[in-house]
Amino acid sequence: MNLRNVCLAGVAALALGCGGPFFIIPGGELSGDVVEPTPTDWSFVDSSFVDLETRPTDPYSVEVNYFMKDGKLYIDPAEGRRWLDHIRINPNVRVRFDGKIYALTAVRVEGAAELEGFDAERLVYRLDPR
Repeated sequence: MNLRNVCLAGVAALALGCGGPFFIIPGGELSGDVVEPTPTDWSFVDSSFVDLETRPTDPYSVEVNYFMKDGKLYIDPAEGRRWLDHIRINPNVRVRFDGKIYALTAVRVEGAAELEGFDAERLVYRLDPR
C-alpha cells in the first residue's frame, strides 16, 4: 500500500469516527447533546460553519456556511448538492453547533422581503424549530 492510500484510509477512518462530517467529507448521524426546546433566536451562534444533517432515515451530514438574519438561521444550497435533494424529499434536518444538536425544519424562502440581501441566483432555506 502506498503512502497516498494510507493517508486516504486514515482520513476515511477519521471521518467515519467523528459523528458527522469531516471538513469536505460528508458524514452520517451527528453526535452530541440534543437540546430542547430549540431556540427561536440564534444570535448566540458565532461560528463560521454549521454541521447539517439531512435524511433522518439514513443520516447524511455536511459542513455548510449559514447566514443569520434577524436572529434566524438560513442556508443557501446550490443545485446539484445531494443534501439539497434530501431536504426536498424530507425537510426535517438537524444542526450542530459546539457539540449541541438542534432539530429543525428547512423551509424554502420565497417572499421578496425575506430574500432581500441574499443572492438572487441561489435557493434560500430558513431553518425553523420543529
